[in-house]
Amino acid sequence: MRHYSLWLDKYSRRRTQILDSWSGFAKTVGELRAKIPSDSIFRKLHDAGEVETRMCFVDGGEGFRELLGLGVYFIRASGLILSKSPGAGHGELFIRDLDMNVIDYDDHTKDRVELLRDGMEYDVAIRCVEEVKPHILFLDGSLYVKARRKPIECAEYELYRKKYARLLRLAKKEGVRLVGVSEDSKSRLLAAYLASEHKVKFPKFMTDSAILRILSGGGAFRTIEFTPPSRFETEENIGEGIVASFPTAYMQPTGLSNPLRVDVPDWEKDLSGILSTIASLCKGSGQYGYPLPLYIAHMDACIAPAQMDWTVKQVVNYVSKRDSTLASAVLKSTRRNSRPQ
Repeated sequence: MRHYSLWLDKYSRRRTQILDSWSGFAKTVGELRAKIPSDSIFRKLHDAGEVETRMCFVDGGEGFRELLGLGVYFIRASGLILSKSPGAGHGELFIRDLDMNVIDYDDHTKDRVELLRDGMEYDVAIRCVEEVKPHILFLDGSLYVKARRKPIECAEYELYRKKYARLLRLAKKEGVRLVGVSEDSKSRLLAAYLASEHKVKFPKFMTDSAILRILSGGGAFRTIEFTPPSRFETEENIGEGIVASFPTAYMQPTGLSNPLRVDVPDWEKDLSGILSTIASLCKGSGQYGYPLPLYIAHMDACIAPAQMDWTVKQVVNYVSKRDSTLASAVLKSTRRNSRPQ
């Protein structure tokens, strides 16, 4: 390893500083147990057993490469339909979409690509509702976070809002139970709720998931339900209006996994039933503790580096044969990607 002695010296000093800086936080949170009764946070997590209903699981993937004058993106979304009804056996179906294009550079280029990917996920979710009508539709990520996405002055953001509003309206109209599942939440929403309810103060660097891991003492659990204060409200130019808040709960499906954050629109009246269904879907995932069908949708939508490289190569080769000036001035590889190995 190059610079080994420098690395070893820095590591030896940093590890001591890390321990000194952070070890006290766990003790502080532990002391709060006396102020916050366990039964005011945790509930027993029930397993729904064999789930016999039609479900949909939607996730997306993206790839992005920087060239000299433009970026090339590749986005994909997958919806996995699982159907099991008594006496009808099993059924599996994928509904997919993908796109690739170039995008100009500005302060929000990568954010705009993410907005396009999220919008495609909503498109696929809408198709799943219209074509298959699942009883439950799971989206990767928090519904609350999707609703609270920071505004950006660009066409992609306006389209994102319209598609999200359409999905909410359609799910409500068709009676589809919409669920957001956050794989790795860094939220402090529960900490804010508990601080307000019990007049306590948590260390500012501790996320909800870290606090729950300390307070729970291990094992599977679910938390109480709470509703973050902010709501999603459509603007006048989005069409038929909709206002929604998002009741939320955390759950830890297995003793070794990290907590999941689960939220639903406020017209959903059985969040406990949703959590039990997720617990059943997590069986067999071990330490990962994540609904396996949602993981399968993620893998189907994931874009490998080799796929992104192939996409860029095809675009550059096609343009080069027809407009060499454009290719060499705009679609040329950056110096960073051309460094000698």
